[in-house]
Amino acid sequence: MSSLDPITMATQLATYDIQPFQKRYQMQADMYQAQLTALGKVESALREFRSAVNDMNSSTSSVIKNSTSVSQEGFFSASANANALPGSYQIFVEQVATAHQLKTGMPADLDATTEIPTTGTLDFTINGETLTIDLSTLDTDGDGKATMAELVSAINNDPDNPGVNATLVRSNGQTHFMLSSTETGVANTIDVSASGTGAAWFEDAFTNTTDLSTPKDAVVWLGAEGTGLRLENSSNTFSGVIDGVDLTVSKAQTSGEQPITLNIGPDGEATKEQVNKFIEAYNSLMSTIDEYTGIGNEDTKRGVLASDPTLRSIESQVNNLVRGDFDGMRLSLIGIEIDRSGKMTLDADKFEQAQKNDSAALEALFNGDGNLLDSIDTALEPYLMSTTGMFKTRKDSLQQNISRIDDKQVTLERRYDMAYSRYLKQFTQMNTLMTQMNQTMGMFG
Repeated sequence: MSSLDPITMATQLATYDIQPFQKRYQMQADMYQAQLTALGKVESALREFRSAVNDMNSSTSSVIKNSTSVSQEGFFSASANANALPGSYQIFVEQVATAHQLKTGMPADLDATTEIPTTGTLDFTINGETLTIDLSTLDTDGDGKATMAELVSAINNDPDNPGVNATLVRSNGQTHFMLSSTETGVANTIDVSASGTGAAWFEDAFTNTTDLSTPKDAVVWLGAEGTGLRLENSSNTFSGVIDGVDLTVSKAQTSGEQPITLNIGPDGEATKEQVNKFIEAYNSLMSTIDEYTGIGNEDTKRGVLASDPTLRSIESQVNNLVRGDFDGMRLSLIGIEIDRSGKMTLDADKFEQAQKNDSAALEALFNGDGNLLDSIDTALEPYLMSTTGMFKTRKDSLQQNISRIDDKQVTLERRYDMAYSRYLKQFTQMNTLMTQMNQTMGMFG
């Protein structure tokens, strides 16, 4: 009678005891993990689609693009948003805006280590705002002294600084204490004074200042110089002077010169690029949803979220919106259609013609308040909220299911260990008996 291997027998029987449960738990875990991965992919595609929508629907960007051109370069540049109307304008640049810059009357032997008073105040006023520097607070290294370098740092780093920069500039072997306004225009003139310091040289330095750059406002004429509409601005950028157009002047013309022509018109290529971004994001989203929710056929496998009602609802809502009517306009009327396979396509010629005929209507369709892009963003928001959104809730639920499976696996391992120990004990005893029986039989030859 042959002996048994208790370890092998115990391992086989203990494994057989838990194997059905092990397979079922693994299948459940694989299913939950596949669903979790699929939800992540769909959520990512949905976020990318929403991001593309928002990128084309902000205060600085829209689907419809306009372009500008000028008859003479070097004097001003212009940019036009979707609200700009096509047209031609005459612009004369009389003066560009400049910032105030001055040199204080500090001693000739000034340098960064020059000691300054540690009592009194230094006051700056710019455009109605005042900054007061308490000289007693300038000593940052604790040596009981204050230096020019510490004064410069205190001015530039003060959180209440109204718009003045202080610098020490070396020229011809001499260091100068300079003050510059951070903004252009007459309103940003620097007014500075020192008081209560007990040091006449220091207070005189801020009384006897020299302008290096006089603050000026920008001046342009909408039309010819002297007869057109005169416009003045503290900044070199004129926003909304012409509806939807920003002008930035950079160089003044000579008095008597002819005004420069500014042309504004639709930018077909840039608009088409924006529309194609929208189409690509839509098609990517629909393709991802179909991949994971499809019921499958002979050529394609069944999606892990097949017929999921929530994802189908998202797909249906987005489809209804892109096929919908907004103020009498719809995408199909301007060359953007959904084909039989559900893919969005662009008829470039039809779209270009629609933009030429009525770009304002196109702008209203996409970017009008409550219209297409607004409606898409509103529809998607409940699904993508970071704490209570559908995807967050669903993924949390699936993760909890996976965690429960993990707990069951741990319990199953304990069950295996108990079964193994029981079988090992039984087969060890059996093996001992068989050994004894073999020995007894051997005695009878």
